[in-house]
Amino acid sequence: MDLSSIREEMKDIDWKAIDAKKKSSESFKQKEYSGGGNNMEYMKAGEKRGEHRQASNVGNNRNVNHSKNNSLPRPEEKEVEFWVTEENYLEHAEKVIQNLMKNSLKKDDTVSVSQIRNILANMSDIYNVVHFGKKDKLSSHNKELDEAIKAKIRELIMHCYYGAGREKTVKTFFLKSSLFMNLKGILESSALEGQKEMPAELQNLGEKGRFLLVHKYLESLVAFHRFFGGKDS
Repeated sequence: MDLSSIREEMKDIDWKAIDAKKKSSESFKQKEYSGGGNNMEYMKAGEKRGEHRQASNVGNNRNVNHSKNNSLPRPEEKEVEFWVTEENYLEHAEKVIQNLMKNSLKKDDTVSVSQIRNILANMSDIYNVVHFGKKDKLSSHNKELDEAIKAKIRELIMHCYYGAGREKTVKTFFLKSSLFMNLKGILESSALEGQKEMPAELQNLGEKGRFLLVHKYLESLVAFHRFFGGKDS
């Protein structure tokens, strides 16, 4: 086939229709690609948001679990509930010190004599006012304490909590000996929420009687601590 015949055949071709069909096909492909790209981007964005939500939920769950664990009281940090009375304070003081000595891994794990005596010294300052106070402020028939003395007892309790927070051995001593609840029980005849009810005989003693009793209990703890070989400092 020569060139002249080829040219004649090309003249018969509808080039406009071919161009129109080509343009239509290209346009369709562009739309399909564009739509696919948008869908893919949307899916990727959705996956990222899903991954972010999943990671966020995991983080939130960890935070919730962590806060729950922190809020749960540890067994060793729970105070032993025991009200001391005239009949049991001496025997109970001996048991408390014996158990502390028995459960400690080494001598340094127990509270020292000086630490207990510091607590006793602060309480003895109040004791001197309560026991040897002026007749006009404290009558032998009066079971209630003067407001100034109540303020000193509250301050003493605050210092006890502070000391227990600083030293683990002091904290263990207070929790095992039930000193916190008995110190607070001097001024509060009714039990706090979730606390063991105070015996009627303690309620009848009044504030003054309960203070003198707790003072004797603390003296007994110091004595038994020394007797069973507690460390000096």
